[in-house]
Amino acid sequence: MQRNLLLIPIVLTIATMMFTARASISQDASSSWQADPDLVEKLTRQRREFNYVESKVPTYTLPDPLVTRTGQHVGSPKEWHDGRRGELLDLFRDQVYGRRPDTEYSLRFEQTAEVTQAFDGAATGREMKAIVEIGERSFSFPFVVFLPNNASRPTPAVVHINNRYFVPLATALEKPDPFWPVKMLIDRGYATASFHTSHVDPDKKDGYADGIRAFFAGGDPPSDTAWRSLSAWGWAASRVLDHLETIDSIDAARVAVSGHSRGGKTSLWAACEDERFAIAYSNNSGCGGAALSRRAYGETVGRITSSFPHWFCKPFSNYAGREHELPIDQHEVIALIAPRGVYVASADEDLWADPKGEYASLVAAAPVFELLGKRSIESPRMPPLGQQRIKGQTGYHIRSGGHGLGELDWGLFLDFADTLLK
Repeated sequence: MQRNLLLIPIVLTIATMMFTARASISQDASSSWQADPDLVEKLTRQRREFNYVESKVPTYTLPDPLVTRTGQHVGSPKEWHDGRRGELLDLFRDQVYGRRPDTEYSLRFEQTAEVTQAFDGAATGREMKAIVEIGERSFSFPFVVFLPNNASRPTPAVVHINNRYFVPLATALEKPDPFWPVKMLIDRGYATASFHTSHVDPDKKDGYADGIRAFFAGGDPPSDTAWRSLSAWGWAASRVLDHLETIDSIDAARVAVSGHSRGGKTSLWAACEDERFAIAYSNNSGCGGAALSRRAYGETVGRITSSFPHWFCKPFSNYAGREHELPIDQHEVIALIAPRGVYVASADEDLWADPKGEYASLVAAAPVFELLGKRSIESPRMPPLGQQRIKGQTGYHIRSGGHGLGELDWGLFLDFADTLLK
């Protein structure tokens, strides 16, 4: 389809944001997911400074991922890969996530513990340490790896970015955790690895001095466009992938990266920066993740950059209250992952994360998947609550409940991953 304009108009009205079920069920509005009016009213009373009412979402236009900053239409995969993709990456680096340093470093791994017959012999578990060295200085962070023991060929894997807590090897064996359900992953035929975000870069406003960013900068304060914590955590996911590439029983071409909330924001950006990740899984990632910033629904750019200034580089905060001036939006993060896989999950009580905005990002990225010869979700109508939608390289579900990640989410994500990685 020919594009002559720099921006694609997206008019947000009640009519255009009505959602129906997918074709296999009745296509009436009653079967579509809609925010619970009572919950909308309750949240509006509690937090009047934020919008939870769909009719109050501002009319906006989305930047076209297939039109360059000079207005040139991108008409071939070569033009995307050789030009526009790099242009978009630079915009997100300079305006949202910050630029990673180009400082040379060395990387090595140490095994600190191992259990060869985990889960009644189904898996081998290892506790590892990644050691980064620059000259005489070093920085390290721990991570845990589980490998299926009985696979007949190299397996796919999932690198999980854990933003809640570190799960040591012994804990993973003794206390099943739905936030990172290791045995489920093993039983489904996946290797998996996980690290804790704060071991890489502390998740607090004043934690800079103790993290990987200060290590690379030699203690100097960050510039306005230097990488922030989300990018640093994504960088660490890539270092875990570096280790997985050394394991013969893992097929490193079939590795997904996953995360919840701020971890979901990170998983998307990690896959943008590192094309080795075959799938990015974003769970309840909201503002700065899968949700469109221009909708200003639930959490806003102003709120997130003031509450968590260490997540994003300084220029992102300049768009507080004027999201429509952003030269990019989050659908282009998803577009940057194309033609690889992207799965987005929402929760019906987590309106702070803007489920409609998360789903709309997938839809708005579809032209890039199409250009690259891949199928993806195109319907502007959301699936109903609890019903998964998968099309080609993209998948989506919205479940009942609040802000969280559990075995239901994991099971649906692995159903999607099976279609691309098995």
